[in-house]
Amino acid sequence: MLRNLATSKTMDLLGIAIIFFTALMSGYLFETLNDVTSWGRWAVFIPFGFISAIDACMSIMSTRLVGRFSNLGNWVGVPEIILGCIIDFLLGNHGAILTYPISFVIQIWAIKTWTRSDKFKKSNLLDTKNGKYIISLLVTLAIIFSFIINYIGYEHITSSNMTLYVLTSLVFGISLIANIMNAVKISTQWKFWLLYDFIQLAKAISQLNFANVGKYIYYIIMALAGNAYWK
Repeated sequence: MLRNLATSKTMDLLGIAIIFFTALMSGYLFETLNDVTSWGRWAVFIPFGFISAIDACMSIMSTRLVGRFSNLGNWVGVPEIILGCIIDFLLGNHGAILTYPISFVIQIWAIKTWTRSDKFKKSNLLDTKNGKYIISLLVTLAIIFSFIINYIGYEHITSSNMTLYVLTSLVFGISLIANIMNAVKISTQWKFWLLYDFIQLAKAISQLNFANVGKYIYYIIMALAGNAYWK
């Protein structure tokens, strides 16, 4: 059943529908750039909420296509990373200007790796002793690096932004691990995406943001589907 969900076009459309529905219900869909910045009256003509929804849809389709072993998903991820960086920075994630370029480089790496490999052939790196050592080291370094790079990005850590800093660093570290695994076509990436989605779900529940609760429940199901399809 989960394997079928990974290739279902209906699930693609459901994901897009969830994004626009939750954005609409939260009132975010029709927000303008003027609502999140103080750049002047011209910003009212930039549909920030709608652009953010489009970015979220691109993120969904990138993940869905990668889940089917389609390199197109990695290509879709390139403009999504650029747009996501701008959106996150405007919403207060000052570390975005440092973290997203790293994700961009990894995404280009993934495109090149996938182009040279057989479409449905995943890496067997974790089947070797050295491979397991490499991945363990990767996990540790990615988390440490994430906290350092976000610390630089935030410049000043205070009691008011400490929680956001820790959460942002942890989430970026997990996504960094998953993205690197995707770049070398390791199926374990889906377990890290699953962890990432559960953290985001917990965050949404704690904020009583029920729109995001629905969205991340969908992401969790899709991560499970991707994991099943890659086995």
